[in-house]
Amino acid sequence: MTVQNAVTVVARPMLAYGFVTGGLQALKSPKGLIGMSEKAGIPAADRVVPATSVVMMAAGTSMALGVAPRTSAVALAGCLTGLTYTLHGFWRDTEEKPRRMKRQAFVTNVGTLGGLLAVAASGR
Repeated sequence: MTVQNAVTVVARPMLAYGFVTGGLQALKSPKGLIGMSEKAGIPAADRVVPATSVVMMAAGTSMALGVAPRTSAVALAGCLTGLTYTLHGFWRDTEEKPRRMKRQAFVTNVGTLGGLLAVAASGR
């Protein structure tokens, strides 16, 4: 096993962890996320939130285990892009504190998106 392969075997589960746990938490307690989604104008948020949570858990688990990691990374990138734009659109806030919090979440998600794109572009 090369160093690159060893790093990849460790890095994929680390990247996937937040999606799996976040998806599970959203399924257990969806009310807050559904409310935020409705406020952001997401239609059928009561169905979209659980469906997205299941995709995040399934794709995260798949990527962590090395089963179709590139496909899983693309699915997670799609989920993350939609969530980042709709729920962390800091440019829509005029108050400083919520704007700052959303900006930080946006920047964090953009960094995570970079990791997902790196997995999607890499070989198995």
